[in-house]
Amino acid sequence: MKRMHSISCPAWLLCANMDPTAFTVREEKIRLNKLITRCGICKVYDPVRGGEHPPVKTFQALWDTGATNSVITKVVVDKLGLSPIGMGRVYTPQGEAITNMYLVNLLLPNNIGIPSLRVSEGILKGFDVLIGMDIISLGDFAITHKNDGTVFSFQLPSTHEYDFVKQINNSKQSIKAKKGRRRH
Repeated sequence: MKRMHSISCPAWLLCANMDPTAFTVREEKIRLNKLITRCGICKVYDPVRGGEHPPVKTFQALWDTGATNSVITKVVVDKLGLSPIGMGRVYTPQGEAITNMYLVNLLLPNNIGIPSLRVSEGILKGFDVLIGMDIISLGDFAITHKNDGTVFSFQLPSTHEYDFVKQINNSKQSIKAKKGRRRH
């Protein structure tokens, strides 16, 4: 069963100076071939201007590092009563298409909101939202598969640099240094 850590109150991502917040999905003994979390979506809303906050609906979202931008299905459009802001050209594995574009606010599993996110409408199977690099690139994204399980973690804002080559080289140097001290 997927377990996610989340904070309890929504906050809207307004500046890069926010305190880091994260969520983790952990699957013991299963190597996931898809990263799916819940996310909330509502009509575009400016939290600075205030006013009545539109209702947030929860959907299943696939995290896709191969997608430049995020996508929603007609199910999301209909449930939220969204109106397109225009048309846009998108490129999918099936080819090039012209589709409706929308502005929405998206709530991540750690209850951090991404306001005024431009998304395209698309056909997705098994989930209603595709989270692309437009969101992933805002933070730190990591996937590990130690002990044949999967740990997927995401945090905002970015605070770390993950460089596995550097970690391996530092580990090798540390081992050599320890062996060198034992000989003396």
